[in-house]
Formats: sequence, structure tokens, C-alpha cells
Amino acid sequence: MRRSIACVALLIVAAALPLSAQDGPGPISWLAFDTSMPGKSRDAIGMTIKDDGPMYDGLMKDGTLMGWGIAIPINHRLDDQWNFILWATMADWSKVSGLQAGFEKMFASRTPEQMMAMQAAYKDATVEGAHHDWIVRQQIYRQGSSDAVPRYLDVGYFQAKPGMDQAMTAFFKDQIAPINEKLLAAGIITGYGMYTQELHGEQGWSHVAWTAIADLGDKDKADEMFWANFSDAQMAEAMSLMDWSAHKDQVLLIVHLGGMPQEE
Repeated sequence: MRRSIACVALLIVAAALPLSAQDGPGPISWLAFDTSMPGKSRDAIGMTIKDDGPMYDGLMKDGTLMGWGIAIPINHRLDDQWNFILWATMADWSKVSGLQAGFEKMFASRTPEQMMAMQAAYKDATVEGAHHDWIVRQQIYRQGSSDAVPRYLDVGYFQAKPGMDQAMTAFFKDQIAPINEKLLAAGIITGYGMYTQELHGEQGWSHVAWTAIADLGDKDKADEMFWANFSDAQMAEAMSLMDWSAHKDQVLLIVHLGGMPQEE
């Protein structure tokens, strides 16, 4: 994740950066997934924060990045191919060149000996060949103005039926976003959104919806309020658009949020 320009990632969550739900496509997020060697997750994540974190934070300060962070899943499956994700979010593709320049400047500042040592440490801490990236477009991207710091991401993966991709996107914007807006206004969540594949080819999903929460206990409140506002007619419409057998959920713990001190 840390050793190529393509290994930068997403901000699903931008702390202290309120945005309104947009009519058109929103920011681009670059998600980088990695798998640590047994007992090495702290090492891998710690190296990223220490070695590359200042570069990411600098790009936040100059406006290249809207934010970045690192998260780990709290629920695991037998077919999981990663155990931590680094994300970075940019307003649009024009900011990618700034991100590339940031990496080039950082690499140029290191001696060959430093680069070799960092490469060796990274190789020792991660599973070779497990790294992969997603480039996604935030079709919905909404942050509240609360001071509450997001700590968890409640994520749902969905697969549109053939020919229903645009209808699914419209359904999330027209039917799901208003409910999430109520959750945001109530202070139950700190943000929400939905993204689709910007660079296509990922298997098993076409739409990923997320909500950010400050406390894991808020998930019960969010679920209760959501289903209280989601009608049988809306469920029937959703079922007509998606392959429900492909749906799955995941909860991620945010272990580092860019621009903020790491919580011990």
C-alpha cells in the first residue's frame, strides 16, 4: 500500500469537512487494501502512519486531499483477502496529479538506503501479492457539522441487476439519502454516502453504501430509525433493482484519521 503512487487510497470520512449531498457525482476515493502477516498488523499500519502520514497530512493542508485514513474490519470472513484499508479522497481527477507529485517528492527526499530499509520492512509485515486497489466515485457524499469524530464505518455491498445500475443509483439518492439525512440531523451518524466503480472490473458489487458513526452503540439506533422510515413499497422497489443474494455487510474500525492525532 505504501510503496507506489497507485497505493494511495480513500477518504470515506472527512473529519470537520461538512459537505452537502450533491446532485451529480461527488469526490473520487482511492482505496488501497492490504493483508498483514500474522501478528504484523500493528507494524504495517504503524509504518504507514509514521513514514507516509506526514505526506498525506500535507496534501490535506494544501487542498489536494479532502482527507485520508486507515481502517480495519471488525467482522471477518473465510474469503477475506485483506485486513486493513488506507483511503484518500480527492475532489476529482485533477487532484490525482498532486497526489502523484506528493509521492514523488517524498521518495526523492529519501536516500536509497532508506528506501531499501522501508521496502524490506514493508515486505516483512505484509503478504506479498495481496495488495489491490479500488477507484470509486462517491455518488452521494455527506458530512455533518457535528464535532463528533467518526470511529466506525457501517458498510453495505450491493449488486444491481443487469441494466439497473443507473436506477439503483437514483434509488439511493431519492429513497435512501433522505432517511440518512434524518439520522444525520438526529446526531446518530456523522456522515453517509454511496459509491460506485469509477474504474470498472471489481466483482461482486456495483454499489457500496456507508454510514459513519462515532460509537458502535449508535448502530442499533441507526438501524431502528432506518427501518422505521423504510416502507414495504421501498423494499419492493429495492428488490426489483438488486440481486439480494450478493448483498453483504461489514463494519470497519477507523484506526487513524488523517489530520488528527492517532488514538492509543
